[in-house]
Amino acid sequence: MINIFTSKKISLYLLPFIGGLLYATGFPNSGEYYFFPGPIIGIALWLNSVSLNYPNDRKVSRLGKELLSLFCFSLGYCLLGYYWIPYTLNEFGSIPFPLDQLLGILFSLIIVPQYILFLIIHTLVKKLRFKTSYFVSSATHRNIVIAFLLTLLEYYTPQQFPAHMGHPWLFFAPYLGLAPIFGAPLFSFTGFWLSLSLVSFLRTKTLDFLALAFTATVVIANFAIPLTLWTSPDQIETNYIRLVQPNIGNFLKISSEDGDYKSLDKVLKLYTDLSTAPSEKPLDLIFWPETAYPRLLNSRIIKKNKNMIPALMRDTVYQTQAELLTGGYDRASSFNSLSFETEYNTAFFISADLGLTQTYHKMKLIPFGESLPFGPFNAYLSQFIQNISYFASGKEYSLFKTRKGTLFSAAICYEILFSRFIADYLNGVKDQPDFLVNLTNDSWYGDTAEPFQHQFLAKWRAVEFQIPIVRTTNTGVSSILLANGGESKRLAPFVEGKLDLELISPERKGTPFQRLGILNLFIIFLILFGGLRLFRKKKIRTI
Repeated sequence: MINIFTSKKISLYLLPFIGGLLYATGFPNSGEYYFFPGPIIGIALWLNSVSLNYPNDRKVSRLGKELLSLFCFSLGYCLLGYYWIPYTLNEFGSIPFPLDQLLGILFSLIIVPQYILFLIIHTLVKKLRFKTSYFVSSATHRNIVIAFLLTLLEYYTPQQFPAHMGHPWLFFAPYLGLAPIFGAPLFSFTGFWLSLSLVSFLRTKTLDFLALAFTATVVIANFAIPLTLWTSPDQIETNYIRLVQPNIGNFLKISSEDGDYKSLDKVLKLYTDLSTAPSEKPLDLIFWPETAYPRLLNSRIIKKNKNMIPALMRDTVYQTQAELLTGGYDRASSFNSLSFETEYNTAFFISADLGLTQTYHKMKLIPFGESLPFGPFNAYLSQFIQNISYFASGKEYSLFKTRKGTLFSAAICYEILFSRFIADYLNGVKDQPDFLVNLTNDSWYGDTAEPFQHQFLAKWRAVEFQIPIVRTTNTGVSSILLANGGESKRLAPFVEGKLDLELISPERKGTPFQRLGILNLFIIFLILFGGLRLFRKKKIRTI
């Protein structure tokens, strides 16, 4: 009988492919349900194909084979986790079948660049013949080092879609009390360590008891200090808000932006009707989604002349007596051509006195959708690759202030996925915002799991930084994400409607993870690594 864990072809190619499928199950795929242990098992099936140099481990594999094994893992992960990419390429970039399917498969080459770097670093360590046994004297020691290296690479490596090993731990919310201190990296480290302990058991038939004890400690600590929404009722602010979800399809949206009057009238009427509908309480704030207003604006002129504010926005604020934050297009101050970086993807804030007080220009642009990732070559390539928006990138963080004195910041669509970017944003403004707004348009992804994945990953920013996040989207999901990992009422995908909610935001300071990032995890690693080494030295002397 063939042992599936030792048969070369199966362990090198088939099991990693299954591992990729399992990794993808750790994130919403059909609706919003996910399999929490999937990534832990999936990564273990891939790492079992890698020569990890465990003591008494004879498994040897070349870099080329390990990279091919990683591709099999990535392919499984991409086919199940990002099955919506071909649809997006067709809808967003007008790339026809079957080319869209082929490009979707090719995304497997770049979907997990952190693991490519891991294999290269691990190979270099072996090639240079570092005496790792001097520092790493047991399978447990090696597991700790590799788990920490994988976590660092996951945290620092630029990625298209940062769905990390630790994110499925959201399953335990609100029992995630360590998240504001260590962020998702702590849970990634724990997950990687568990995966490696499973691999070392398969290789050496020994259990990594420290990994089990550490995991138990993390779980118990999270349950011991559950997340709460606020601690002092005297330090909270309340705003009555309206989220507008017009459910405007892509063809109608593009047609209105291209100047078709019937389409434009239909879009403007949708926003008018939904925004000015009666409410139970006086509204403080109204939120429209990303690129809601279809006409190109010029914020520099509007700030000087209130009369230049579009009638739709002016009438909405006047009729509701509420302030308005909307997505739209803002003319760039300088541009290179008639089609390259002429506009910003922007959030506009219209105050109660009918003035444009502040804007935010999106800084992190979607590769191959809003820009290209080739730096100085983008301007030249834009002459040939034309199915891309080519937005200019913003340079400044923004802090909006309401008439009640509430402070908030805006992140547009894709930006909310990146914890380091949001941390830099929160640390870069003068005062701490009371809440974040995430303006989004997920209509390009169709009736797929992407809107649920987007929202799922956005919840981590609310948890890590202990800040409510208002998500208003064109086609859903629209809701408030709470600092304990929970959620308000929501507007489901492809539902046209409005949602009136009470937004309670506590007076907040930056969390330890916001201020220090992954530094706190370094301390945990040093304690584990150094403590285990001292223990083994003492044990050897005793013997």
